[in-house]
Amino acid sequence: MIRILASLSLFFFLVPVTYLHGPVPAKNDSQYIRWEAISFNSEDPARTKTGRLEFLQGWKLTSKNADFGGVSSMLALPDDRFLMLSDAGVLIGFTLDQKKGLAKRPFIAPLPDGPLAENKYAKKNWDSESLTHDPETGQYWVGFEHQHSIWRYGTSFARKEADHKVAAMQKWPMNGGAEALLRLPGKDDESDHFLVFSESAAFEKGGNQLLIFDGDPTEADAQPRLSGYRPPKGYEITDATLLPDGRALLLHRRFTPLEGFSAIVSIGDLSEIAVGDVWTSQRIASFKPPMKVDNMEALTVTVEGDDIIIWMASDDNFNVFQETIFMKFRLLPGRQKRKKVTADKPNSLLPNTMVPKVTAAPKAKAEASPGFSSIPN
Repeated sequence: MIRILASLSLFFFLVPVTYLHGPVPAKNDSQYIRWEAISFNSEDPARTKTGRLEFLQGWKLTSKNADFGGVSSMLALPDDRFLMLSDAGVLIGFTLDQKKGLAKRPFIAPLPDGPLAENKYAKKNWDSESLTHDPETGQYWVGFEHQHSIWRYGTSFARKEADHKVAAMQKWPMNGGAEALLRLPGKDDESDHFLVFSESAAFEKGGNQLLIFDGDPTEADAQPRLSGYRPPKGYEITDATLLPDGRALLLHRRFTPLEGFSAIVSIGDLSEIAVGDVWTSQRIASFKPPMKVDNMEALTVTVEGDDIIIWMASDDNFNVFQETIFMKFRLLPGRQKRKKVTADKPNSLLPNTMVPKVTAAPKAKAEASPGFSSIPN
């Protein structure tokens, strides 16, 4: 028996060594993305509404590409083009053919540059959590967690243009960084405003810290003003975007071992943001099982005729027990309270007369670009 146990021990000791010293398997870099239609409610397929959102279509996305997954933010671009960004610093792009339920001209490729590893022994850590875009200049801004910085990239993500390790963000928790990034277009000669939402850095008056930049946050001298954002109780903000009327649409998620994942979508009036105060938003929809929901982290908006379309995607955490789901909703009419904010209030971010109004993106032709075959400029 002793000899048998000794032989077995030797066998299990030697076998892994043989594989460890064998050739490293080639990394799968497939550019194909598989689409599988999903229903919104597993118990009642006929149910399509939650709050002010009506489910229109949805898909489960998969790819054999080793870098696919981890979606943390996304943008809707012209010509039904979508751009997702993972928390591993990987861009996922495709043109959506809604009738056939497939992705045309897909690509999966890393960002051209990102934060350096903390030391020579540490692995690259591009924990990119947020994304915003200026369609006029073609520039993109990315918020990185862990090293708490904002980076700006040029047209088609061809290169990095600037980066700023914001001093006000350096005391944020390692996993509580720039979870959402919102660009508010300036009017006439006014600079753009940028809002950077911390996932978990506490604000002294409640909620979590919200940084307000008057101008590009990647400039070395950019100094934000501090405010706060209070998400729904028990939830954390994961993404934000603008509605056509200039209000903010915000996405939140929660996870508990007993209930699993849930999510809340809300709308916030930007004219109510005041430096040093806590800003809140109004819930318009909730997602809980048996509704289709996972770790919802990405949000964007398009316009189809008279309809405002809300798109949501999930972060599968590169976990076989989770999914990358991509869902389309119609925003239903509703009554939204709006507070009156006077333009002479000294700490107001944006008075009512200055709230940006966003229109549908123009139908521009997508152009080929260095490294990425289909990000339009």
